[in-house]
Amino acid sequence: MDWDAIGAVGEIVGAAAVLATLVYLAAQVRKSNELARFNATKEIVNQFNDLNRMAISDASLRQVLMKTGDLNTDESEQVYNFGMMFCNVWISIQIAYDNDQLDEETYRACAKDVSIELNRWPNFRPALERWLSNYPEHKQREIMQPIVRGTDAPPPG
Repeated sequence: MDWDAIGAVGEIVGAAAVLATLVYLAAQVRKSNELARFNATKEIVNQFNDLNRMAISDASLRQVLMKTGDLNTDESEQVYNFGMMFCNVWISIQIAYDNDQLDEETYRACAKDVSIELNRWPNFRPALERWLSNYPEHKQREIMQPIVRGTDAPPPG
């Protein structure tokens, strides 16, 4: 066997090693992306659980959320702050979706959950709109449109 043949075999072995490395790295990247999606979904579920826990454990919050008619200043502030926490959860949902860390099915389910809450609690939508009015130039207004519209569809684009 001459040096040319040995060199050719070495090149083939090297190319096979590079190919094997690329396949391995692709599998690792895929697993990493799956883990990131799982963690994003888990974090969002935890944020919703925290909000639900507040509504379950705080009778005064539940009463204010379910109240029909005008709210006094304290009640209005309570609903506003609870709404602000919901908006923060929604923003994290939208950012995760925009960055491909959340699949469309999960995004739609989250949007539907938030829409249900907006329609379930009489004073919740006005609190959300009050929060949005504080940021007329900010991206939050655009991010919140799916739930303001009461749809579970991703925004266009």
